[in-house]
Amino acid sequence: MAQQHRDSEGKSLLVLGIIWLLGAISDRLWFALDRSVQAWDQADYLTSTLKYLQALQHPQWLSGEWWTNFWLLSTKIPPLAYILTVPFLQVFGPGGDRATLVHLLFSAILLASVYSLGVQLFNRQVGLWAAAICVLLPGLYRFRLQFLLDYPLTAAITFAFYCLTMWKASEGTRKKEEGSSATDLTDVTDRIQLEERTKKKYKFSPSPTPSLSPSSFFWAIAFGISLGLSILVKHTTVLFLFTPIVWLAVGAVRQKAWGRLGQLTGALLLSVAVFGPWAKTNWLLILTGGKRATLDSAIAEGDPALNTIDAWIYYGQHLPEHISWPLLLIPLVGLILYWRRRQDSSSILHLNSCRWLAVFWVGAYLINSLNINKDDRYVIPYLPVLSIFLAYCLTLWPSRWGRQIRWGTIGLAILAMLFHMWPLGGAFGHSLVQIISPGNSNYPYLGKEWPHREVIAEIIDREPYLQSTLGVLPSTPEINQHNLNYYGALANFQVYGRQVGTNLKEVPQDVRSLSWFITKTGPQGSIRERIKQAQNAAVTAIEKGDKFELDKTWILPDYTNLNLYRKRVQPVEIQPLNEGRSQVQLDRVTVAAKAVPGVALPVTYTWSGPWQQLQSGLVLVTWQNQQSGDIPPGQTFRILHDRAIAQATLHPGMLEADKFAVGFRVVDRTAMLPPANIAPGTYNLQATYLNRKTGETYPINVPAVSVKIEAEPLDMRSQADHGNVDNTDKPELDLVTQLRAMAVNLPKGLPGLEPVFEQIGRINQYDPIQDYTVQAEQALEYRLQQEPNNLELAYALAFSRVLQQNVESAIAALEKVTQLDSQNPYAYAYLAFVHLYGWHPKAAQTALKPAIALNSNLPEIRVLNGVAALMQGNLIQAWQDLQYLKKLKI
Repeated sequence: MAQQHRDSEGKSLLVLGIIWLLGAISDRLWFALDRSVQAWDQADYLTSTLKYLQALQHPQWLSGEWWTNFWLLSTKIPPLAYILTVPFLQVFGPGGDRATLVHLLFSAILLASVYSLGVQLFNRQVGLWAAAICVLLPGLYRFRLQFLLDYPLTAAITFAFYCLTMWKASEGTRKKEEGSSATDLTDVTDRIQLEERTKKKYKFSPSPTPSLSPSSFFWAIAFGISLGLSILVKHTTVLFLFTPIVWLAVGAVRQKAWGRLGQLTGALLLSVAVFGPWAKTNWLLILTGGKRATLDSAIAEGDPALNTIDAWIYYGQHLPEHISWPLLLIPLVGLILYWRRRQDSSSILHLNSCRWLAVFWVGAYLINSLNINKDDRYVIPYLPVLSIFLAYCLTLWPSRWGRQIRWGTIGLAILAMLFHMWPLGGAFGHSLVQIISPGNSNYPYLGKEWPHREVIAEIIDREPYLQSTLGVLPSTPEINQHNLNYYGALANFQVYGRQVGTNLKEVPQDVRSLSWFITKTGPQGSIRERIKQAQNAAVTAIEKGDKFELDKTWILPDYTNLNLYRKRVQPVEIQPLNEGRSQVQLDRVTVAAKAVPGVALPVTYTWSGPWQQLQSGLVLVTWQNQQSGDIPPGQTFRILHDRAIAQATLHPGMLEADKFAVGFRVVDRTAMLPPANIAPGTYNLQATYLNRKTGETYPINVPAVSVKIEAEPLDMRSQADHGNVDNTDKPELDLVTQLRAMAVNLPKGLPGLEPVFEQIGRINQYDPIQDYTVQAEQALEYRLQQEPNNLELAYALAFSRVLQQNVESAIAALEKVTQLDSQNPYAYAYLAFVHLYGWHPKAAQTALKPAIALNSNLPEIRVLNGVAALMQGNLIQAWQDLQYLKKLKI
């Protein structure tokens, strides 16, 4: 008997492997022929895989700083799917189709989980039919052919639900004897065998006995780990598993099974330990990004409001598209026929198993319906559980024609899949398949290739030594910032694509800050009404202004034109020299002879030196008033212009190492900002080189050059706008200078932060890796060593570290700020906020004590104190302080 059981199990696993293999062959054939480009989300996720591929080239497993930076690579979206893709990229090389090879792994996990659930809840026959249905569900194979997180999430949730099911079953009565369970898709038992199996079937509900079996500990641990890993794929995991977890918890309480409740609680805590490091590092961005991903997207897409019936039947109406009519109706007819034949009996076959599946599916349906942002792909994780129920219903058909019904149903599903995946039969075939399987078809694109690689290659060919940021104005599925950014990442991250021209006020700054732009004729894609005016203004400035020239044009497969524009006068130019250099030199400075306070002043530096020093170099540039001893109080006597050479855009590209043995000359066109309170007079240049990697410094010989600051009063609002908002002829301030200008507002509290928040997102688009924050940090650290009591520099240093989400170093910088600005309650508020961000509530409350003593009625201070109290479990104090939320003006 045992040998027969093993043979039966072996045959079932063989059939399961064949199902997986046939699905894999179908998918890989589709990918081999498809020549499309990735749309928005797909390209964004693919870029993230390349970031993790790069990070895992040289891992430092024992370094806490390395782990923090590792989790920061994906701040809003959990990274496990990206991380699991990395081995496939390492073996097969980077590329969109190669990245989708990870779906073979997820398919294996999904099918194994579905099969195992089917066996546990019903029998092997149901498990195998359910696995076959999973391969054929339109709602699954449509997203199996795209690099999105929803298919990996489906596999992860199904596996976690399997572990939870096994834990639930681990304390039940003895498992049923396998007996004559079905062993393959062709073995359908008759009614008598089904009746006998019913009598032997154990009840699928936990026993109230207090003892805990060893297997229950194993499955509790397995569930905790699988739940944590599933959340690391996508945090919407909780929408699907919340109801089953609560169901079991309530059941344990009602049965007073405290040991079981303890196991479940331990499993949940274990899951927190799995996903916690990523969530702890990025929790604030997760929360703020959640609003954009739900409310903002729902409003933009016109999703039905929750107080309408449409919101609650939305996913029900889409079930035929997810499942297809044959796979939906034929099993339900089988269930109805079975029910009619069983209505005179008090026992219903596998009722507890069906109830357990219903707990999962109904709960997932209702909670996802409660989510205001609706999309078909958001609910595909409940389809595998539905496939198990449908497979069970298929086996309920009378044995007389049950086999033909099952194979006929699967045959129709296979035909529907083929017609949805391949353009068979033309328009007639498409119309025919819509009858039995409504929904969008997903054909491979077989036409002319899109020119993304050529666009990136053209930019690199024109600027082989530079990293470039490409401003992307259209946003279509084929031409958008994400897929151009992805192809730039494939080219060793030498080109980044960013969407700009979305805010009319910022269009002049966008045009000044970037050297490359993409425009397109014809439809512009998903450009919302509120930003169409800004996009039109940007296109006009690029195409009809005199600052850009058309570099190249491509005719796209849709017969529109793609235009690549390049700035006529580049902000950075670099040429190799015929001879080498030992140190960085400043060969020439071009600057206006006169300037006025608070207005950006164009300046061009010409540097030369060895490649390594130029690429790793910060230049600490000071324009110093020679009469500084006679400057009245309240006025400053210098202009700081610290930043990386070439604004940190030097990039080795694909060039060979011997190409960098010579020296290089860098022409760096930028602008500096004379402070609004600068004293009139003549300012001369001083410069120091600082190596970012080694910390080495040496003075730079500078040419004889000076600037005369006139004593002309100006509207100081120009400083808040970073100098030259309306004058498009002048270059934009470098980003380090803009950061220091924003930091000046920090002592004002929330009113000072509002303009900072408005600007920081904009300038992050211009520097996609936000290296300007690191440049500022390194330069300011050096300056503060020379001037340890300079409050303005201390605020700027703290700001640069906060922008990097570097908690420990930001705390150290803000502690210095509180020492220098001890009478400002906002200084303590900033320190407390960073402590809270780092999950140090006790330290945050300690930091707030001086602020409360200075001004106990500031809403910002009291709210932060309330949050700190809440995180420590002091609910009364939290309630009292959080009442000040009503007074916050945000």
